Amino acid sequence: MFEVNKNDFYFFKNQINPDEDTLYKLKKFVSMLGDHQKNLNLIGKSTMPTIWTRHILDSAQIEKLLPEENNNYITVDVGTGAGFPGMVLAAMGRKDLVLCEKSKKKYIFLNAVAKECNLKVKMYNNRIENLRASNIKTIISRAFSPLKSFILKVRHCLCYDTTLVLHKGRTYMKEIIEAKSLFYFNYKCYDSATNSDSKILKIDNIKEKK
Repeated sequence: MFEVNKNDFYFFKNQINPDEDTLYKLKKFVSMLGDHQKNLNLIGKSTMPTIWTRHILDSAQIEKLLPEENNNYITVDVGTGAGFPGMVLAAMGRKDLVLCEKSKKKYIFLNAVAKECNLKVKMYNNRIENLRASNIKTIISRAFSPLKSFILKVRHCLCYDTTLVLHKGRTYMKEIIEAKSLFYFNYKCYDSATNSDSKILKIDNIKEKK
């Protein structure tokens, strides 16, 4: 088992204030990730000691930005990888999630986590370009692709009221400008709780320019 920075864990706990059930599930998730990291290379090795802020808190912080759950709609996590941010949100109680991951090995890992932690989450083991669903309310993603490329990949999933909630780094404004060459959209930027150079983008009213 890898060594976790205790201050890192307590910083996460103070920021999110999770209940006991959520904390139990997240600890189990982190433990399983540590067990499988060597074989699957799930996250950057250097980020393992600070996993509670670098990955768990970074994922959990978007929960307050998501639209309310509705039984008729789903939230899709594009390129979830090791389960960020989708699996963290599921551990926090979100039940409308579909985790999209093309890697078969990661897909198997994610299914094992969902079963072990008793999480209400669905999996889609394929590329987002192949997903066909007409009830996607929200699309989330963390470090998947530049914004213009991302919207091009998910545009077939967009409804008139679909919202994107995306983690972005310091080049976020450049990405917005590039994306606006092909699409109209509204956006809001939120400061990241884990990195002063990063932002969370909330994007809606996306329309392709003709």
